[in-house]
Amino acid sequence: MAWSLVFLNLLGLTSAILVPNLPGQPPVTFKQYSGYYSVGESGNHQMHYWFTESKNNPSTDPVILWLTGGPGCSGISALFEELGPFQINSDGATLNLNPYSWNNNASLLIFESPVGVGYSYSKDQNLFTGDNRTASENWDALKAFFTEFSQYQKNDFYITGESYAGMYIPTLVQDILDRKQQYSFNLKGFAIGNGVLDKGLDTDTIIQFEHKHGMIDQLHWQRAQKECCTNGNTDDCLFHKHVLGWCGLFMEEAVGRQWESGINPYNMYADCQHSGTKRFKVDYRRRFGKEPNVLDAGTPCLDDSVTEKYMNRRDVRTALGIPGLLPNWSTCSDVISVVYEEQYSTVAPQIKNALTAGLKVMLYHGDIDMVCNFFQGQRFTTNLNLTQVSAKRSYHVNGQVGGFVTDWGQLKFLTVKGAGHMVPTDKPAVASYILNAFINDKKF
Repeated sequence: MAWSLVFLNLLGLTSAILVPNLPGQPPVTFKQYSGYYSVGESGNHQMHYWFTESKNNPSTDPVILWLTGGPGCSGISALFEELGPFQINSDGATLNLNPYSWNNNASLLIFESPVGVGYSYSKDQNLFTGDNRTASENWDALKAFFTEFSQYQKNDFYITGESYAGMYIPTLVQDILDRKQQYSFNLKGFAIGNGVLDKGLDTDTIIQFEHKHGMIDQLHWQRAQKECCTNGNTDDCLFHKHVLGWCGLFMEEAVGRQWESGINPYNMYADCQHSGTKRFKVDYRRRFGKEPNVLDAGTPCLDDSVTEKYMNRRDVRTALGIPGLLPNWSTCSDVISVVYEEQYSTVAPQIKNALTAGLKVMLYHGDIDMVCNFFQGQRFTTNLNLTQVSAKRSYHVNGQVGGFVTDWGQLKFLTVKGAGHMVPTDKPAVASYILNAFINDKKF
């Protein structure tokens, strides 16, 4: 990929571009902006953001930052496919309004993070990054945003995201706490959906999840209880520590079944999509460190082709102020997923520090997701050794059970009934409900 470095080096921090109308957009009254911030020590990294003001009262409503995981997938995919004001029609050219948009009562900020994802880019083409650098550069971008949009500095601020954002968010929050003498954000809390929170637990609990869903032979399970777990205790069994022998093979087969059985890992009851493999490839590569094989059943994945078609239209790029020499937009970046350095195995210390600092936390999980299953979040939360305020109970949305909530005081753990990895896609009304309840301190 040969970019004109002379051209890119002329690009610096520019003021936000007001986007009066996206191509194919229905009329709206709220404002939206697109722009870049120079981040990182050298300033070579250019972070692309998209900011959508609240439909309600932007001067007083909260500001919400959304980060999509991977590592290496763009928050813009979530903007159109999960929680933004617009959804792309099947023609890839026109938009319709999302009645459950998260900007109904909050202003929504999207970062294409880390740099190298989506339309974020590096002037010197050095895209090497990792957990610490991503947190630091997101902090840089937040400081630049609240400096440019200073009218929002006093608004309540929340950070949200899903998947590998389970690592992005707590490490960013830790940076905010550590650097509060440099710049003070009015951060009130954060919410993580189907997050990677503890990588050992992620492996241990997918085995438990598969057994509870009838995917593991019962005789094999009974043998695993005896040979792999202390006193036959599968609830706290450290399957991930077995690398050799029968137990190692049992663990390896279970993890492989999660990704290679022909079941959609993002929603085990949804049909598999056999096109648009980018997100699947990134998640598979993070798990196994290699490329997925194409199976007879097809590679289970999500089809982002309509979003990619729309985002690569020349008039859309022009409306967003995207430099003309940047390559096509992609849902996920293969480059970032390869070079990204995963530096943390768990974010328990960072979440404990956030709670000590008085922040509120919501961890929510779609209960039919296999990528980051709800058992992981449930056990992770219990292992924080917090004082339980109330035991698990159901909550209701539109007269139906939306899922179950466990109250740990400042921290709430929720499941969302019938949702997979992307909760706002599968259960938009429930996602909107729990977000508003969390922000407004209402009982679930």
